[in-house]
Amino acid sequence: MSRFATAVRAFRPDRSLPSEATELGRIGLFLACLTVTSAVSYWVALRLLGVPVAGTLASPNVAGLAVPSLVYARYRGVPPSFGFPERARLADVAATVLAPALAVVALSVVFAVGFDASLAALLGWTYHPEASVVTAAVQAAEDVVLTGVGFGLLVAVAFDLASSRVGLAPVRAVVAATALATFFHSVLRDAAFTLVVFPKPWRVTVLGLLLVATVCGCVAVGVTYRSAAERSLRHVSRPALAPVFAFGLLGAVALGTAFADVPGGVKHVLWALAFGLAAFGYHRSKSVWVPAAAMALFWLSIRLVAFVELAAF
Repeated sequence: MSRFATAVRAFRPDRSLPSEATELGRIGLFLACLTVTSAVSYWVALRLLGVPVAGTLASPNVAGLAVPSLVYARYRGVPPSFGFPERARLADVAATVLAPALAVVALSVVFAVGFDASLAALLGWTYHPEASVVTAAVQAAEDVVLTGVGFGLLVAVAFDLASSRVGLAPVRAVVAATALATFFHSVLRDAAFTLVVFPKPWRVTVLGLLLVATVCGCVAVGVTYRSAAERSLRHVSRPALAPVFAFGLLGAVALGTAFADVPGGVKHVLWALAFGLAAFGYHRSKSVWVPAAAMALFWLSIRLVAFVELAAF
């Protein structure tokens, strides 16, 4: 009887997912939840504009991003390190923190000199012609800090999950964290904010499809990764996974559409570069303050470039 049971189990189709697919699917679900919390917090923040403390705590970068990321990281047992980098890593840290901002400045010069165009206009930032430096700094300070904290934590948590839970090597974990943060910012968050500002029933449907595509896309990537590692089509050829890959393709198309947009794709390229450098900085320093500082300076550079271009042109 035991031999018969063993034979039956041998011919029974394997419906289990590879561990990489399971863990990446959980990360995809985490991003979907972040999208919902970001939308809700954005809706609340719009109604608390001007309220000193409550407005700040309800902002999408705090209540919608930083707090849920930290809670989920602790729940999964991979809380990010809040210690400071070692002295031996300070040169790497400085390069990582400054690189995204320097990239924005360099691209602004290229656009101004080579194309007689404004990078700030492409990125959607401008100031009143009579605005002062002090006014611009005060307006930008809070937003810059909250952006750095929120997205810095997201990058750190995504890297730790990809490294510890999925089991990726550091370089691949950096790539994974970059892709996850970019997809969240360029596709999910934009769709959620658009729904809050311009609520339409069809936008609810689109956002719902994107959330499903996020989870399915992460699972599909995990299955593909295991198949590539094993050099076998056993996992990807399972008919039951066809809908998963179909929804995952929808997510890939949405991301590709965001980057293919002209000239709006420039913004997404810069954010992807910033996320990549922030993830690499976290890998090298093991300190969440490094990606937070990198993202804060990156966002500050965009705001300042807008002010400088306004003064120059």
